[in-house]
Amino acid sequence: MKNSLAFEFSLARRFLEENKLQTLLIVLGIAIGVAVMVFLTALIDGLQADLIQKTVGKAPHIVVTSAEAGSQEAVKSVDGHKVLMIDTTQKDQRPIGEYHTLVNAIWADQRIRAVLPVVDGSGLIRRGQVTRGVLLRGFDLDQADRIYDISNSVIEGNRKPINNSVLIGKDLAVDLGVSAGDPILLELPGQDPLALMVDGIFDLGVSAINQRWLVMDQRQAAALLGIGDQVTSLELQVQDVFLSEQIARAWSSKLPNYQLESWQETNAQLLTALKSQSSSSYTIQFFVLLAVILGVASVLAINAVQKSKQIGILKAMGIRTNSVARAFMIQGVVLGLMGSISGFGLGIFLTKIFILLAGQQLTLLLKPLSVVVILGSTMLSATLSAYLPARRVSQLNPIEVIRNG
Repeated sequence: MKNSLAFEFSLARRFLEENKLQTLLIVLGIAIGVAVMVFLTALIDGLQADLIQKTVGKAPHIVVTSAEAGSQEAVKSVDGHKVLMIDTTQKDQRPIGEYHTLVNAIWADQRIRAVLPVVDGSGLIRRGQVTRGVLLRGFDLDQADRIYDISNSVIEGNRKPINNSVLIGKDLAVDLGVSAGDPILLELPGQDPLALMVDGIFDLGVSAINQRWLVMDQRQAAALLGIGDQVTSLELQVQDVFLSEQIARAWSSKLPNYQLESWQETNAQLLTALKSQSSSSYTIQFFVLLAVILGVASVLAINAVQKSKQIGILKAMGIRTNSVARAFMIQGVVLGLMGSISGFGLGIFLTKIFILLAGQQLTLLLKPLSVVVILGSTMLSATLSAYLPARRVSQLNPIEVIRNG
């Protein structure tokens, strides 16, 4: 058995060395095909990751609120005029008490990446003659950075507001004509106006947020809204955004007194777009992979047929059919391995060159599963493409093969 295996390896080596130029061209063909797959896969997966990050990356994937709700005061009289505080279709959920226990329970779920207790309320900001409706948001900034990355989005002033200080969005600051360090006047329903200082201005890249959010410490917001040590909601981010709805349903059965809403429920059109983008990406990758596999198969099949005369001579010398076929299989493994490794390196090189030539910030992502599929399918196709034609040719009558070439 050892002698037979050694002979097969020796025969495969001789076939590879017999025509070095042809061997080099086969390896180069496999390498180019693998490089194209690596490049396209990295580009498509990167674009999808960027799309997900820009749409739901800085947003809660699941929002937990109390199941009990009541209508919220929506209109307030300001200088004799009716001012809309919030959308009248919205509901004011009862605050969540003893939320610490709930937070600890949710954190125990390995599928959850972030849990943020939030205090929300509506109000008005006055600055001179300008009045704007705002959404008062109170949370711990260190925890909020897991979802919104507010600290790194501050473009002016301090990243963390001190007592009686707030962060506001860039667009709201422009509307009010304020900068970091300027005072503003906050009016909440049923309360006297409160003077606050703008400690920082942020830009989260979403116009609606930059125009309406007023951010402060969670305890300070709870005190202003009169809800004590309670929160109005819990905002969650999960490890896999596409599992949000499934996770929300699972937790809904455990928390009957709470309402859980996933981003899929509130963004049906966005979900459809992401699914369509994923489907088109997989379709493109499949056909590119199929084209490369067929190319590798055709080249190695032709190579096996070209060596039919040598196979006939080996058969006439008494070499078994399986032994000849295994020699070609070893040849296919070597060619596939050399082509896959060099092609993978070439593909990574092309992605880096593309980033430099693009001149803009792009994400090129190559998932481990994609690497396994690309290299595994290439190796398998190279092995089978060398083995099957060689076995078929080696089963022919050696005299006829030698006579007809």
